[in-house]
Amino acid sequence: MILWCESKPTLSIPNHRELAPGLLRSLIRQAGITVDKFLENK
Repeated sequence: MILWCESKPTLSIPNHRELAPGLLRSLIRQAGITVDKFLENK
């Protein structure tokens, strides 16, 4: 899955049932948010 928004960088998210913790942290960082903010909005 690829998320695109004009004002932010393109983010590619694997379509897997589970993601490795390091990969998930990397994707969260690329999205420009913190892990805490991500967990607040899950």
